[in-house]
Amino acid sequence: MTRRRTFRPSRWALLLLVGAGLAVAANLFLPAGVFPPHERRVILVQRGQTLRQVGDELQRVGLLRGTLGFQVLARTMRLDRSIRAGQYSFPLGITVPALLRALARGMSGLNLVTIPEGLTTSEVSLLLSNHLGVPVAEFDSLAHDRAFLDSLGISAPSIEGYLAPDSYEFLPGTAPEVAFRTMAKRTLETLLRAAAGRDSLPLGLSLHQVLTLASIVEAEAQVDAERPRIARVYLNRLAMGMRLQADPTVGYALGAGPRRRISLRQLRTASPFNTYLYEGLPPGPICNPGRASIAAVIDPLPGARDLFFVADGRGRHLFSETYAQHLANIRLVRSRGEDASADTAAAVARADTVAAAAKRPAAGAQPAPAKPGGGRRS
Repeated sequence: MTRRRTFRPSRWALLLLVGAGLAVAANLFLPAGVFPPHERRVILVQRGQTLRQVGDELQRVGLLRGTLGFQVLARTMRLDRSIRAGQYSFPLGITVPALLRALARGMSGLNLVTIPEGLTTSEVSLLLSNHLGVPVAEFDSLAHDRAFLDSLGISAPSIEGYLAPDSYEFLPGTAPEVAFRTMAKRTLETLLRAAAGRDSLPLGLSLHQVLTLASIVEAEAQVDAERPRIARVYLNRLAMGMRLQADPTVGYALGAGPRRRISLRQLRTASPFNTYLYEGLPPGPICNPGRASIAAVIDPLPGARDLFFVADGRGRHLFSETYAQHLANIRLVRSRGEDASADTAAAVARADTVAAAAKRPAAGAQPAPAKPGGGRRS
């Protein structure tokens, strides 16, 4: 007589445990099946994203079946706080451990594109075009696209000034909209962070005006230590109703770039960006300034009464409160026989035309909006 074997609950539990283990292993090591197609998926990991948000994006593009195993393994491997922002391209079927290690390593330096401070949007577009392999015309068109600018909250006619100088992890083929949106978001975050906790900004400037003045400071400054003092010079002029008379704005108006040498004749260029002819700030930025220049405008050198500065030919500037002191500084630089900046080279030739700038208007005058100036250039 044979005895009937009973199936104990513990055996069911063991089978269920083995089955669950196999399912988890399949999700971790065969996320796209045994024979995945030879395809790649691109994922953009942004700064500040949580582990769960990264997992959801990986699942959305088909690199994960589910996010639970991804999150548990990330914490087990102690990589949950090591995932780096960037744009990644992974083959379908990559294992979750390999995926996590790649995200923790970050992108290869070959995939980084660095945007220096002070470039114009046209220069940034050309740099991105060369790196990403996208026609430069697509960047140029997007830079003035009204619907795109509105989506970023930018009321200016172009994205000039909002392309934050930094190193970015953009893969070849990245869409211009993705690149520009990422860069503009970083600039807006920088502005908001710099202005946080303040009742008002210097002279009641808007954030767009701060960025505009920061772009002029960026074009003028050679060393970080001088940025707050250069910003103070321009803020002093705005407060007194004096024209900024910043050579870089003329270079931008000419379409030649803000750091081009300017001749006396070119100072008469008819453009709202020409701060020799127009009062107040230009309509918008003349280049894309870095964080240091933005910070300099929001926190300018306190107490300084300078109204003039001239390049000393050695990478720095000589500052002065009066036009007589300014001319003395120009003569000092010229006596050294050194090649100063465009402002220095042309300063003596146009001394008579700017002498009126030394006359201080009544105290407490507010900065005038950009508009045609009347009479001789001050």
